[in-house]
Amino acid sequence: MSVIKSAKTVEEAVKLALNELTADISDVDVKVIEKPKSGFLGFGSKDALVEVTLKDEKRKDIKENKDSIEETCCKDEVFVKSDDLKKIEDFLKDLILKMGVDGEITSDEDEEAVNLYINKSDDFKALIGKSGETLESIQYIVSIFARRHTSLEKRVFLDINGYKKRKEESIREMAMIFAKKSIRYKKVMRLRPMNAYERRIVHSTLHNMKGVFTASEGEEPHRKVVIKPKF
Repeated sequence: MSVIKSAKTVEEAVKLALNELTADISDVDVKVIEKPKSGFLGFGSKDALVEVTLKDEKRKDIKENKDSIEETCCKDEVFVKSDDLKKIEDFLKDLILKMGVDGEITSDEDEEAVNLYINKSDDFKALIGKSGETLESIQYIVSIFARRHTSLEKRVFLDINGYKKRKEESIREMAMIFAKKSIRYKKVMRLRPMNAYERRIVHSTLHNMKGVFTASEGEEPHRKVVIKPKF
């Protein structure tokens, strides 16, 4: 898990990232993408831009777990799982066991989706994979099972230890940072190669932003989002 932050100084940007990750400096690797520049008479100044990555994907976000526990304890309604939902849970449990990984699975439903969560596991990293690719593959397999073997017609959403939520927030923030740079410097900004899920997040984040438009270029697995200023 990594986040990208900007601030007046590298130290301030790193501190913002550590707060979001709920981590100490010893738990992360820091990459300085851009060093700050003071400019001249206030012109041409640039904030520092850093990427901070957790060294261990297994590390839990204490704050999110605490909030989750408090929310669960305070619920007045009792959620009764349907037979179909239990069937999907059992299939997911069996699937990850065949991958050699054990985990605690919870689930719920809303109007749009069946939501599955793997909250405890002996190997989060194996289930998530590089850039979340294994996680997306597991979700796809479970979606096929749900369509073929249950009466549920909703989409399937799978998250592991809050990974997707944190990753989406990080990608949206990165997209906004580079979009503002594109507008400010009237330059085309090319992001790092991303999978289809990550590219969709960037496109949706900047879809209604004035001054820029986005496009994807290149071939998989090196396909990336390009942010272009509108003249």
